[in-house]
Amino acid sequence: MSHEVIATVNYLCAGCGWRLSQAAGESETLVCENCGRNNGILAPSADATVGKCAVCGCDELYVQKDFNRATGIALVVLGAVFVPWTYGLSLLGVTIVDFALYYRLKSVTVCYGCRSVYRGYGLNPAHNPFDLVVHDRHVYGAAPPGAEEAHRP
Repeated sequence: MSHEVIATVNYLCAGCGWRLSQAAGESETLVCENCGRNNGILAPSADATVGKCAVCGCDELYVQKDFNRATGIALVVLGAVFVPWTYGLSLLGVTIVDFALYYRLKSVTVCYGCRSVYRGYGLNPAHNPFDLVVHDRHVYGAAPPGAEEAHRP
């Protein structure tokens, strides 16, 4: 039995910040179920390679594993709590689980500008892993003093 992921774009409503999800191939823009705003977003077709964000138009995107950060932190905390009784083996167990998940989970594309998440799309080789300097430029308007900007081709 194969488990095929449907290509979707997850983004925040521009009106109220509600999390929205739109599948590729939907012919109409999604209306927010919370505030009723039509966000005017159309997800790229499922066979498209994402080059720029369909939500905000930003062309700076990054790739990361599709894993919930809160779950990852909870696993580490759980492993740390049991250290006195397991003599540190609980941390080894958490490391093994993390290693297995890293190779099992698919990667997603994320927009630096609006943090929209593209699931089920082919990965663009031009997109690199998360870069804190690029993130800071989008959030704060500039990289922190002393940080060097990545060389862009």
